[in-house]
Amino acid sequence: MYLRLWLRGSRFDYVVSAAALDNFLHDWMKSRWCTLEVISNPRGEHRPPRLPCERLFLGP
Repeated sequence: MYLRLWLRGSRFDYVVSAAALDNFLHDWMKSRWCTLEVISNPRGEHRPPRLPCERLFLGP
């Protein structure tokens, strides 16, 4: 899955696992500090990098 973060007008695209995305969204719901888009079926050939801190969102 792809995660798009919008922060102060800048767009950041990342690939993220479903488990990490679920935990990320749970954390984000507590404090909505940016705008998010979840893209399940991206178009185009560009593959963004993995979410840099993805391992932090794989745990409980």
